[in-house]
Amino acid sequence: MVDYSSDEISSEESAELIAAVNAHVAEAHAGDGYIRFHPGVSYRHCMVLKDRGLGMRATPPHDILEKRIGAYMPSDGPDPGTDPGAAELVNRLMRDSYGYLSRHRVNLERERRGLRPANSLWLWGQGKRLSLPSYREKYGIGGAVISAVDLLKGIGISAGLQPISVEGATGVIDTNYEGKAMAAVGALKAGLDFVYVHVEAPDECGHRHEIENKVKSIEYIDSRLIATIFRELGSLGDDCRIMVLPDHPTPLSLRTHTNDAVPFAACTMGKPQANPGCAGYDEAQAAASGIYVPEGHKLMGMFLSGAGIFG
Repeated sequence: MVDYSSDEISSEESAELIAAVNAHVAEAHAGDGYIRFHPGVSYRHCMVLKDRGLGMRATPPHDILEKRIGAYMPSDGPDPGTDPGAAELVNRLMRDSYGYLSRHRVNLERERRGLRPANSLWLWGQGKRLSLPSYREKYGIGGAVISAVDLLKGIGISAGLQPISVEGATGVIDTNYEGKAMAAVGALKAGLDFVYVHVEAPDECGHRHEIENKVKSIEYIDSRLIATIFRELGSLGDDCRIMVLPDHPTPLSLRTHTNDAVPFAACTMGKPQANPGCAGYDEAQAAASGIYVPEGHKLMGMFLSGAGIFG
């Protein structure tokens, strides 16, 4: 696995490649049931394989960078009898794609420009359509989600949040930090109760072992996203509350996700109060604070209600 992103291929190029995938699948896999690909942002796309594939084992491509892929191809799960042939079908889709994608005009042109081609499908992350309670049902508020990652947008939509698109939002370090901040501020000033702003850049840099870019992306979140929100919402005072945290660690040393605790920081605008046990915002300072929420799914309710540590 040389590069799961094909040098951060553009959404326009990848949409053309996904169209070619759909055309090939319609012709070569007509007897394999409903299979349809939907283009997303950059290298992230979605395949719908109706009623199949949930039981197989599949590996995230960012977990096997610089490794030979043979040992990580999709395989049957612990009970293949529940979905016989699904892993074999997905393997065929992936192997077949190299033949026609490597010859596609988009990839030939990318190679001519010295860029890596998107010359193969890599399928993983299977699951069913989500069924979540809405924010309105669970917390009594409405809101929005801002992200360049379709997965996060989809989770937000499933929870009843309105997706807000921002021009220049890329999912990598060159994303439009100020644009995301201003879109969130505009939504709040227009009457929305809550906005979730997601930035993918530190995670991407962790997977790619880009040490300087990971540090820079965190600095950008601080100086260009959070600072803009603070400046623009300062006039709202204690009518507004903000919380900052990652959704999971992606250590540079491991280049993949871990389930360790993450640091969070929160305040009411106009009433920022520093925890006396903290001299900054990082994992070590958070651990030293003595504040710990062992069940992460309860954090949002505490934050929105002002209960517990937010009281």
